[in-house]
Amino acid sequence: MLRKIQVLDKSVADKIAAGEVVDRPVSIVKELVENAIDSGANSITVEIKGGGKEYIRITDNGCGIEADDVEVAFLRHATSKISSAHDLDAIMTLGFRGEALASIGAVARVEVITKTQDARMGRHVIVDGSRILSNEPIGCPDGTTITVKDLFFNVPARLKFLGSDGAESRRIIDLVSRVALAYPDIRIKLVSNNKPVFNTSGKGNILDNIVSIYGADIGKDLIPVSDDRGGNHIRGFVSNPGLSMSTRTRQIFCVNGRVVSSGILEKAVDRAYKERLFQGRFPVAFLFLAVPANKLDVNIHPTKKEVRFDDSAEIEDFVAEAITKALQAEEAVPEVRSDHVEEVPREQFEDPGRKPVEKPKLHEKPDQGEQLDVKKLLSTMRDKADSLVKLSKENVPLHQMVKEDIAKYDAAKEKTAIEVENDQSVAMPAIQPPRQKPFDMDDLNILGSLFNTYILASADDVFYMIDQHAAHERVFYEKLRGQYEASEKYSQQLMIPLNFNVSADVVATEEKWMPSVNAMGYDVEFFGNNTYLVREIPAFMEMKEAEDFLNDLFNQFSEKPDMNNPATIDKIIMRSCKSAIKGGDVLSSEEIKALMDQLKQCINPFSCPHGRPTFIRMSKYEIERMFKRA
Repeated sequence: MLRKIQVLDKSVADKIAAGEVVDRPVSIVKELVENAIDSGANSITVEIKGGGKEYIRITDNGCGIEADDVEVAFLRHATSKISSAHDLDAIMTLGFRGEALASIGAVARVEVITKTQDARMGRHVIVDGSRILSNEPIGCPDGTTITVKDLFFNVPARLKFLGSDGAESRRIIDLVSRVALAYPDIRIKLVSNNKPVFNTSGKGNILDNIVSIYGADIGKDLIPVSDDRGGNHIRGFVSNPGLSMSTRTRQIFCVNGRVVSSGILEKAVDRAYKERLFQGRFPVAFLFLAVPANKLDVNIHPTKKEVRFDDSAEIEDFVAEAITKALQAEEAVPEVRSDHVEEVPREQFEDPGRKPVEKPKLHEKPDQGEQLDVKKLLSTMRDKADSLVKLSKENVPLHQMVKEDIAKYDAAKEKTAIEVENDQSVAMPAIQPPRQKPFDMDDLNILGSLFNTYILASADDVFYMIDQHAAHERVFYEKLRGQYEASEKYSQQLMIPLNFNVSADVVATEEKWMPSVNAMGYDVEFFGNNTYLVREIPAFMEMKEAEDFLNDLFNQFSEKPDMNNPATIDKIIMRSCKSAIKGGDVLSSEEIKALMDQLKQCINPFSCPHGRPTFIRMSKYEIERMFKRA
């Protein structure tokens, strides 16, 4: 039926447009916390009740809102962040659309108390479903407090699409946790149903924040990442291969101060950990990337949770190489710790005259402040509303978002601007992890073998065990992979050819697999009657290794692999490691040395192709703890 086009009533339009920004309580928290950060606040408190459906309050000590601008702020597309379309080419703030307060005010009851530094009085504004109910002067400290109550009171149909109080609370806790990591120089406190969830120090130490929010078990297995190239800067932490998760929930990415989801960064992390983890496992990553603002587009998603890089391949390569470099440090070797050992007063075991062992700084447990069991907290969220909390009395002027370049990891922040094209600057978190010394296997002193399975070695104050089977699998894999990819093949001719009697399936698919096998350094030809002769094998293989590899390969053809797919080739090469030295095989000193020399030449000596570690280490300190000497 043909209908006349008409302009919708404002109350209807508000409720439709509000869905672009506000779809659940976490959306409100995100927008208001980002506004608080943009205001220059160095202290932000987030309070929620009923998973945010009942009550949300964000308090900051930022620059505040001018008295004449408070009502204007609730108009759609009213913002102080940009003034022209040109500004969208290099956005330096978290907010810029001017939709947040308008969208929130359209579907909730909102109360704003705000004051600028030079104003004698603040303003108290109450908004109900986009209607300004009151705008009065009030005495209050500098900064802004925004309270949101009764979300979706005027569109109750949306409430049924929200999760339980606990589910909505978890979304908010996850969001605020990520923001707290991205801004370690801002003191961020999160309170749920009058109970503190966490409270960061705001001292700029991101590792302390990680431990406060996610626990010491994650913090002690992290490796610093730090690199700069072509105007791009990355800082952060990743887990050693001994720590992994079943999901990506502990992969947190921040680009120019903005917490984002990024397939490009996920791919970079996966590349760096390829062959270091079992399939289906994901590393922990807290990565903070800064790129020139004019090489990044943040205006591609209504909630600004995604970004687009001008050169995605460049960013992926840069991040993957930075992580790979970090994973080549000694800290990437899984460490055995004595955490399970019962603590006994050291005086009972002290050896008179013995020099005390100094505890490594890396494993010190930072002060966690107020930390609660989040699961327990979420299960007991039943408290009723309480009275207003006193506003912050801190008075801090507006600060600029600039890169912080710190000489030492725990040093105080010292802000400097990064010069980029068209005189813009990008934000970096206040972290400068120490650059790691690459792990040098030449420093290892080979001590012998244990159980004819583990090679023992030491270097400085660290003891190592190397799994001889995993090490030889790594050597075998990289040599065969390198031979397959090399333009020049190195083979050895056999005086007596090997012969293989295969199934009809293998013969029928010869044109699919033979080029790939020959590309590995074999010379295979059909002899008739389901038989193949092999006249040459890869130069680095012994006869038994080459024979075992082909037997295993031919047995796999019952699965009809796609030999034109590089992933299939990689899988076949990985499965071909059955011919590697086994645990229990007796190796002479010369064979151990030769294996270690070969492992030293590998691109990734720290794990076998299946993701198992080749190395584990124990520090002298941990050994001393086990013997009650530290």
